[in-house]
Amino acid sequence: MPIAFQLLRDVLTKLALPPELQRQVLAGTVVTDELALDLDNAVGSLNYEMDRTGITLTSTILTDLRRLNEALTAPPADVLWDDASLDRHPVWAAARQTASALLTQLPPQTIEQDFRDTP
Repeated sequence: MPIAFQLLRDVLTKLALPPELQRQVLAGTVVTDELALDLDNAVGSLNYEMDRTGITLTSTILTDLRRLNEALTAPPADVLWDDASLDRHPVWAAARQTASALLTQLPPQTIEQDFRDTP
């Protein structure tokens, strides 16, 4: 069965993890960059994914996702991008909470009917 919003589910799952698990899952990358870039890609693909699956996310979910994405935006030299910030920066703590909440609001992971690969 097809999985709806797979990219979004994956990134929210990683964002919801405690910092030490984020580092394990994303070993070999700049974890903060990877989390932010993956979220940006997932948010950027929402319209395509909604067209592809025929499932429309609520305006509340879409707004919360866009706000989360905006929260993970900072200049390159900002402390937000330091690995240590995962443990102590309030933006990352809030991102983990928001990601956990959003995961529970997504539609079912699999859908019964086949959906198009392209809109």
